[in-house]
Amino acid sequence: MKRRVNGFVLWEMLLALGIFCMGAIALTTALHQAVDTVILIHDESEVRQDLESVLAEASAIKLQTGKTAIFMADHRIQYEREVVSLPAKNSKGQAVANLWQVTVRATWSAGNRVRTSEAQEVLYQP
Repeated sequence: MKRRVNGFVLWEMLLALGIFCMGAIALTTALHQAVDTVILIHDESEVRQDLESVLAEASAIKLQTGKTAIFMADHRIQYEREVVSLPAKNSKGQAVANLWQVTVRATWSAGNRVRTSEAQEVLYQP
């Protein structure tokens, strides 16, 4: 009879160990997802600030039509600025020169997915 009791204790220990392992795996998975979320939020915040910075810089420099690659920080995020001349007329029907549409695009990889973000602004440079 004593053998059955010892075998039963061993079975209880194996069951408890299995439950503990499942809990540890669930906790590890939840922590991994939380870290991925924090990294994604950080990247999106960095991209938003960089897009605003590139647009502010575009308003201060002399613009020319075309696409330009912009390199910032650690080159993990690729930026591209596209400048297009807008054909616009004023209220008198006269053509307005030096009206530009500036589009800035950011592309980066996060979580095995390619992510993109874009900002756009219309600028007048007299």
